[in-house]
Amino acid sequence: MVMNMKRIRELRESKGISQQKLAAQLNVTQAVISKYELGVSEPDIAMIQLLSKFFGVSSDYLLEISDDKISLPAAGLSEKEKDILFGFKRLNDVQKEKLQAYLKGLLQE
Repeated sequence: MVMNMKRIRELRESKGISQQKLAAQLNVTQAVISKYELGVSEPDIAMIQLLSKFFGVSSDYLLEISDDKISLPAAGLSEKEKDILFGFKRLNDVQKEKLQAYLKGLLQE
């Protein structure tokens, strides 16, 4: 079973580029990009890495494993930092705006 890579199309369209332009950037044919978007074929690991880098998203997002476009490396973060980041992700938009405003205030002190 080949997965539908609809996120490639969404990301490509959000950048306002054609299949042909994306194909040229990745050194493949337009037909290859079309097949990915239609789910006729799947990109290999190397192509997933190129696509992720090109669009600035995580491979998990591209593969629809996660809805988070960017994954945060756990290395180098303390447990408190991880708790704050993952707590922030659970907030609604209004709560996030309030927290961001509060943080800006704290940083200006």
